[in-house]
Amino acid sequence: MYKIITVEDSKRKSSRSKADLFEVLVAIGLSDVYKLKKDKLEKIKRELESIISKFPNGEKRTEEQYKRASILIPALIEKLNSDIIPTHGGIKIINWIGRRWQEEETLSDLDLTFDSDFVMGVSLKSTRQGLGTQKNLGYEKLKQLLGLDIDKELKEIWANIRRDLSDAGGELAKISAKSQGEIKNAKYRFPVIQKIGKRYGTPVQELAVDKSVKLFNALPKKKRLAFLEEIFGIKSTKPLLSVLVEKDTPQLYWNETMRGLIEGELVAEKIKDKSYRILADKKPLVRLQASFTNGIGLSAFCERAFLL
Repeated sequence: MYKIITVEDSKRKSSRSKADLFEVLVAIGLSDVYKLKKDKLEKIKRELESIISKFPNGEKRTEEQYKRASILIPALIEKLNSDIIPTHGGIKIINWIGRRWQEEETLSDLDLTFDSDFVMGVSLKSTRQGLGTQKNLGYEKLKQLLGLDIDKELKEIWANIRRDLSDAGGELAKISAKSQGEIKNAKYRFPVIQKIGKRYGTPVQELAVDKSVKLFNALPKKKRLAFLEEIFGIKSTKPLLSVLVEKDTPQLYWNETMRGLIEGELVAEKIKDKSYRILADKKPLVRLQASFTNGIGLSAFCERAFLL
């Protein structure tokens, strides 16, 4: 017998829904303070709470995001009132980016428009420990910025997955002839598909790390800077305020202030089989982990960046 859904998939979907709820709660809190309409946000909030309630400890997870939002909102309001509102007036529009962050290529979770039509972004993270993911760099972006090319290996992954499924016979053999998306989705009914994906995806992650380190260190200084500017959101077309609530402590900083951290000699070095880090004058800045978005070997390749 096969399980319908794996624990790993459940945790991943729960984490994304919790992050969405946290962002929406902050948007609602700001709407209350600045007297803005929030009907759509309230509807989204109810939908997210319904989704989270279906996961184990759903009520506890929801309460946690309410608590984190209540900790952050006063600090965020104080920052806006001191840094932005005296010059640009009050907030007139709050736009929740939600799942559109990837297609819009932004680190922003909320876009705030002020009376003067000045626009700024807010990147929101809520974690129990650590700084959370800074940015997911998709394969096309890695090609552009690093010159990473693993096209051949990615094609081989799928050739091997289809071969193993076909050799397994029965329902799996039928699935082997379907599209990549259908095969990926079938992992919920047949966890063995996830095991097969991992078998062939893991070596590609390791290869990507080796290539990324060599490619970064071979780049001229200007292009190394461009890679880090992408990760930190320094070249954003709008000012970006990064906000983190770790346990009960809020931290807020303008991303442009990160520019001072990337001065000096920039070097990449391998940490583990599937991750590497970048240092500036021997000081670790960021860790990058070769990954697949939501299923090793089965989903789109990316590199996840974490601040150190």
